[in-house]
Order: sequence, then structure tokens, then C-alpha cells
Amino acid sequence: MVNKILEDSEYQEEQSGKKFLSPLLKLLFFVALLLYLYSILFGEYSINVMLDAKKKKEHLLQEYNALQSENQKLQKEHFEMIQLTPTDDNNI
Repeated sequence: MVNKILEDSEYQEEQSGKKFLSPLLKLLFFVALLLYLYSILFGEYSINVMLDAKKKKEHLLQEYNALQSENQKLQKEHFEMIQLTPTDDNNI
């Protein structure tokens, strides 16, 4: 009888330790997950940085196309000033 009581108390102590350990592990996992998500959203290599780089790329491509068009017009004007006519406007 005494052995059974001791075994039950030891079993209850093990179970209470497991009950405490399980929520602690869940909490640690949750905190680690939050830190990982924070680094993805706001870190050095975050989504915001990627989206900003994408916007900058689009802006630079628009600027590139505008400068290329302006350069084409200026080259045509230059050739007209020196009285040369380009045979094909697309090859300038």
C-alpha cells in the first residue's frame, strides 16, 4: 500500500513536471516564431526592403526609358544640325 502511494506521488510529480514543461516549450516555440516573423517583416532582409527595391527598380527603368528617348531626339537634332540624315530612326 505504501509502495503504491509512493509510486502514485512519484507519477504525479513526473506528470506535473511534464505539464509545466509542455507549456514552457510551447511558449518558447511561440516566442521563437514571433522573432522569426519580426525579422522577416522588419529586418535587414525584410519584405519592406524587397518592396522598396522593387519600386526603385521600376522608377529607374522609367527614368532609363525617358533618358533613352531624350537621347534619341537629341541625336536626331544633332545629325540634322550637321546636315546628316539618319537612314533609320530606330538604330540611333
